[in-house]
Formats: sequence, C-alpha cells, structure tokens
Amino acid sequence: MKGMQTRLVHGGDPHPRIGGAVVPPIFQSATFEQKAGNDYHDGEYIRLSNTPGHVSLHEKLSLVCGTEAALVTASGMAAITATLLAHLGEGDGLLAENRLYGGTESFISGDLQRWGVKVHRFDGTDPDSLEEPPPGTKVLYCEAISNPLCRIPDFQRITEWAKSHGIITVIDATFATPILFRPVEHGFDIEVHSATKGLNGHGDIAAGLVAGNSERVDTVRRCLNLLGGHLDAHACFLLYRGLRTLGLRVARQCENAHGLAQWLSAQPQVKQVHHPTLEQHPDYSLCQKYMGGLGGGVFSFEIDGSVDEAQRICTSTRLMANAPSLGGVETLITRPASSSHAGVEKEIRVAQGVTDELIRVACGVEDLDDLIEDLNQVLGESHG
Repeated sequence: MKGMQTRLVHGGDPHPRIGGAVVPPIFQSATFEQKAGNDYHDGEYIRLSNTPGHVSLHEKLSLVCGTEAALVTASGMAAITATLLAHLGEGDGLLAENRLYGGTESFISGDLQRWGVKVHRFDGTDPDSLEEPPPGTKVLYCEAISNPLCRIPDFQRITEWAKSHGIITVIDATFATPILFRPVEHGFDIEVHSATKGLNGHGDIAAGLVAGNSERVDTVRRCLNLLGGHLDAHACFLLYRGLRTLGLRVARQCENAHGLAQWLSAQPQVKQVHHPTLEQHPDYSLCQKYMGGLGGGVFSFEIDGSVDEAQRICTSTRLMANAPSLGGVETLITRPASSSHAGVEKEIRVAQGVTDELIRVACGVEDLDDLIEDLNQVLGESHG
C-alpha cells in the first residue's frame, strides 16, 4: 500500500475478513485462550495491548506513520509518560523543549524531577542554542507544532545534533498528524500522539499512540503493561474507524484554519494571529519545508481588549463550542490560560506568549463562510 488514504482505509484489515465482515469487529473480551510461550508480556490479554483489535490497529498505525511498530494507549498522556518512564531513570537527563503542552510540562517539571530525572531546556526554534548536552542527557523531547502559538522547530538540525551525541529523540506530533509530518522520515526515534485528537477525529474517546522501531516500542509496551494504561476494546474500534477519514478531515481543517487566520488578520479588533501558513509567522519557512505549507487545523489570536472580552468571545459563539481538545469534526474555541495551560504557572506561560487574552481555535470541517460569520458576529459586538 503506497497511498496514504489507501493505508488509512485498508491498513490493518484482517485477511480473510472475519465472518466476511467488511468492517473489523469489536473484540470485547478481556482474556483469550493461552498459546505457547513463557514470557508474561506475550500472553494474550487486554492489558497487554495484544488482542486482535489491538493488533489490527497497531498495523494500521505503523503503516500510516511509516514506522516498524506502533502501540496504542489509554490517552495521550499515557503515551507520553510511559515513553519517558521507559527510557529515563534516576540520574538520567531529559532535554525538553521550552514550550510544551501543559500536561507534559506539569509531568516533567514535577514528577520526573521528583523521581530523580534531571530536566534541562532548549529552544526548538533556535537549534544554534544546542551545544554540548548536559552530562547524563539521555532523551530529547519536543513537539511538532507547539500549542497554542504554532511554533515549528527545525527538525532535521535537532535530530542530527541528537544523533551526534547518542541521544534518543522523542516528538509529540499530535498537532501535525501523520498527514502533515512523519517524524521517522526526519530522524526521530519515537513519536507520540494524543489520538484523542485528530487521529480519532470525533471527540468521543481518549487514546494515545507511540510509534517507532520495534525495539523502542517494545520497551514502552513492557512499561505500559505494568502501568495499566491500555486502550479498551470499544475505543480500539472507534479509533480504527476514525483513522479511515483522517486525510479527508485534516485537509479540510487546514483549509479552514488558514482561511480563518487570514480573515482575522484583517480585523481591527485583532492584534496578532498565530498560524504558520501566514507569512508573518516566524516559522513560515519551516512550515513550507517540513509540512508542505499546511500548518494544521489549530491557530490562536490575540484581541485588542481585556481578558473579560476574550472570555466573552469564547462563550458567545454559536457554532464553535467553548471547549478544549482539537482535531474533531466540530470547531472548538477556548482560552489556553484557562484550559491547556491552566496548570502552568502564570509567569512561565506568559513568558512563552500564552497570555490571558490569547484565544485558540481548533478548526473542524464546517463550511468556512459559516465559521467566519460566527466569529464576525462576536467580534462585531466588541466594537458595536
């Protein structure tokens, strides 16, 4: 299978079809008949993520990501924490990008350090700042598109530097999805996703993904087996189904995000719009280089007004729901300061550019004209 959309539709399908079913069934069973083998991690059991439903899903995801192996988890944070815990121990060093999702930031700045992992920072948008790694550095962690300012690192330079120092590279590619960016093609060892978002695309499950070479993924799997963060059978079915339309959804979401970002850039009530398809965005050239000029379905903007005004905008839209998350068929609007970054100290998030007045929009697949009208009616009230 060469075409991405063909892989999304047919990858992982069992042959022959089970009972002739065109859609693979839900394997709603926690346990299965034992097979030969003495390794605990090879027994067929739902917590070990190796039921028939898991196996088909893993095959589809590895084909889509272009990796040797894939592993689904109970949430994006389960994917992130299991990956880091599987590769880091007391005394090891983690080199983390200085702008990360709030949940990830809370974990690495709190629990990881409390457990003896030394956390150091780097600026992914300034690879020249990467010099000699701190002693004991074992893992480098970054994001493909940062939340919510949509910054894009120079991936090739980061992975080349890391490999020259024997450092494992991990990237959260949730915002990009495999449609826009496939990390393995640019030298990353492991990619993680919140599959709750674009991969599933319908806002009805929580799930995560770890993908990479077989050895790395198996290391994470063994850790996950003991942590218990497996994906349940019905969620496996829904994620498998959602993946089939990923390419179609991402194309429309990117189109809507670019159109809305352009329109907002011309509105007098708006101070700044952050989306990498806009020429004024600092990472416009990197978006062209790595993502074919498509910057994803999420953008943010700052209004010329107070935090109360920003909150009023988020709660007054008619089509857009004031809710966190992204990647679904419906458009969502929220203030990152009160959602994704609520757990980050104000001084830190403001230094990252996440102000109280910043608004984030995660585009769905609605008609662009209707989304523009929805924002226009609330912005009009600001100066009406």
